[in-house]
Amino acid sequence: MAGNEVAVCRFIFLNLKQISLKHLGQLSVIAAPLRKGGYIPLKVQDDIDNISTSDARKKADIYLNSRGISIKQTGASVLFNRLQRANLYKLYSNLGLPEINNKIIQLDHEVTQFHQGTILRDRLWQNFFSELEFKQLLSFLMLQGSPNYGVSKHPAEFILEAPTRIQSSADIQIYTFDEYFEKYKNNIRIGIRRSWIGQLSESEHKRAISLSKNVGNLPWLFDDIIANPPTGWRENVEVSIRKTVYYLMILKVN
Repeated sequence: MAGNEVAVCRFIFLNLKQISLKHLGQLSVIAAPLRKGGYIPLKVQDDIDNISTSDARKKADIYLNSRGISIKQTGASVLFNRLQRANLYKLYSNLGLPEINNKIIQLDHEVTQFHQGTILRDRLWQNFFSELEFKQLLSFLMLQGSPNYGVSKHPAEFILEAPTRIQSSADIQIYTFDEYFEKYKNNIRIGIRRSWIGQLSESEHKRAISLSKNVGNLPWLFDDIIANPPTGWRENVEVSIRKTVYYLMILKVN
């Protein structure tokens, strides 16, 4: 979910039947996705807790009038979180993208360049894809599924965009994917990001170890340390064991 999902859900719940949105009409039901599939309508405000937990397997954060909705924050936001190299070939192949090896080699080259400090970390998607190819890729990742879990039991049909603090229903916008992409395509970037084996952050340290164990990620694994993690290093991990591992984010920038 986006960082504003609780605020969005609370505002909609408290103003249900008073809000009319494009593509959905007057809202009559807000519901939470169930892990096994399907959804359950929210009856009391405390039920919002049922939909405030992040779950990478679902693309619909909530259901409004029985339609799956992906929530995104107004302004800069993450459109897809942590895409690893090992998943690229199968993902591209399943989507029918052409010249798969060349696309991956080009990404390898830019990850290496960033590691060497010769390029910035946020890259134009146009460097790697045609508009049609990227639109197909992003539509799958935002609304339909993920490389690790496949097609979601909770696909999203629409994208809801709202600020963290909602003053009125006018702050809430609903888009089809085509509408969203056309509006923001020039603000979307492929972000090169890194974690370190040996960094103090427990979650990032474990993520780096996990990524490094997959042979498909080895071209994005570097023995040398170009930059230091913001939280510092673990004292119990020797300097010789420290490594840098990269992954991708898809971002909407201001």
